[in-house]
Order: sequence, then structure tokens, then C-alpha cells
Amino acid sequence: MDIKIILGTIIAALVLAYIFHYFQKKGNSDKHIGDKVFNIGFVISLTIIAISILVVGGWDGMALGALGAYLLFPSLSGLLFTKLLIKYN
Repeated sequence: MDIKIILGTIIAALVLAYIFHYFQKKGNSDKHIGDKVFNIGFVISLTIIAISILVVGGWDGMALGALGAYLLFPSLSGLLFTKLLIKYN
């Protein structure tokens, strides 16, 4: 995997998590926006990885698995950063 792409998407996810947290503090919603978005991204990425391994296979499955991994890292880091923002802010 290209490390520049992964680091870029992780940085973008951290910025997005902070923006979600900022809007969450302005409005009073019962569940945090970042939790919703990054949980959905995490589940989608795990589903894509599972489909690439179990169903597709071969070179097409490897490309689909890479796409799932590119989505997994930023969604997981965004989810962890959101949890930290909720806890300490």
C-alpha cells in the first residue's frame, strides 16, 4: 500500500473528526456525529475486505481488499480520535 495515501486519508479523517466534534458542541444531539460516520465507514470497510477475501478472490479481490484497507485505516483512526475528543472535551 502506498503510505502517502494512507497517511493523507488518516490526516483527513482526523480533521473531519474535529470538525464533527465542533458541530456536535454547537448543536445538542444525543449521539455524536463522528461516531455515526466513522462506525459506518468501519463496518463498510470490514465488509469490503470480507467480500474481497471470501467471494471475489484473485486479482480483482486483491484490488477490492486494498480499497477496503484504504477505508479501514482512516475510519478506525477517526473513530479513535472521536472517542478521545468525547472523553477529554
